[in-house]
Amino acid sequence: MNSLIILVIAIVHILTFLEPVGGYTTELGCAFPKFKDSEKDYPKLKPFIGKSYQVTDPSDKYIYTVAVCGSVGGLDGVGAIQTTVKKPKSTVILGKYKNADIISGTDWLYLEYLDGENYKSHCGHEGRRAVIMFTCDESISDLHAEMIILEENNNKTNDCYYLFELSHQDICPARPSSNLSLGSIFIIVLFSLIAVYLFFGFLYQRFALGAKGMEQIPNYSFWVDFGNLQADGCNFVCRSGENRGPRTYKGVGDDQLDDTEERDDHLLPM
Repeated sequence: MNSLIILVIAIVHILTFLEPVGGYTTELGCAFPKFKDSEKDYPKLKPFIGKSYQVTDPSDKYIYTVAVCGSVGGLDGVGAIQTTVKKPKSTVILGKYKNADIISGTDWLYLEYLDGENYKSHCGHEGRRAVIMFTCDESISDLHAEMIILEENNNKTNDCYYLFELSHQDICPARPSSNLSLGSIFIIVLFSLIAVYLFFGFLYQRFALGAKGMEQIPNYSFWVDFGNLQADGCNFVCRSGENRGPRTYKGVGDDQLDDTEERDDHLLPM
């Protein structure tokens, strides 16, 4: 993780020289005068705006107070300070949120405060800088979020910095939502009901009624006639013209023969 953070810091330093001056100021205090594209990186920072964190140095020599786009120690525009633990206490300004840089990745956010107090004996007497790396951790919420200091990198002639890290679930990329439409929900429910109907109907037909073969299908007789019913309905709705029934032919019966003999009596010779 430390190597990734150092790599990100190096990339930001390169971008500092490549990025045109434009600037962006948030409505809550942070100002990003160097990077004109800071606006697109800012939304990830919103959950932390106004929050401050206190960090104790592992050597117990210093206490660091870092605020996100807010003042610390009652100092206007100052976002990070270092205070000595032992008396006489002294405070050193590490960076100001009125002159900041910001850049974000898929699961990390880089925030840098510039314009801190100048070093007195090393780092080329340049101004101090505070770098806060926000990293993704799904298991950490606001109740358990804790900032730590990773290092004070001051063993160089320039580009020295104080490096802090804060892991939080709000930095993690949003999971894709699977919002189903009403039609999809209806189809899923319908096929689920059909599956339950066939499964339990099959069990009932086989073990309760002792059915075999195709008769194990629930309501088998109904489904056999269902196709015929559909055909009749289609024939009734879709066919045009008069529906003529089949012609019937009347057979010759004894009663007709008797009538014929009676009608032929007048033809006999007298």
